[in-house]
Amino acid sequence: MKKYLLVGIVVALSLLTACGKKDFSKMTFNDGEYQGHFDNDDKDHPSTADVVLTIQDGKIVSCTAEFRDSKGNIKGDDYGKDAGDDKYKKAQIAVQGFSTYADKLVEVQDPNEVDAVSGATVSNKEFKEAVWDALEKAKEIIKTIVEEAIKNNLDIERKIFK
Repeated sequence: MKKYLLVGIVVALSLLTACGKKDFSKMTFNDGEYQGHFDNDDKDHPSTADVVLTIQDGKIVSCTAEFRDSKGNIKGDDYGKDAGDDKYKKAQIAVQGFSTYADKLVEVQDPNEVDAVSGATVSNKEFKEAVWDALEKAKEIIKTIVEEAIKNNLDIERKIFK
């Protein structure tokens, strides 16, 4: 009977965390360094975003971000150079824009509050998705308690409702 209760709790929690917009203010995180990744398979903008977050005392204290094009090249000073002057200028505006996202995240402490910069809106979405990927790995959730209870054959009600 306890196993069914346990499975029910895990399923309910999974559904609750998977639905709707993620509310950063209601989450707590384990300290450490966490990597996040996002693949944008959009046919017009295939690219990836990778972040590394450092969390200390439940706060994001540092963030680095790296954006790559469809060929795996880092979007930096040379991004868009082979596409002609006009596209190169636009690409460099995007580079300047998305290079602010990591510092802004540390400042505002909430991925939802990192506003897109003109010219780098696609990268903003990619950045946020990569950040959420990292935060999911850092999240303190009741699932950890449930897994520990199963592993140690502990009284689940006592652990959850203490």
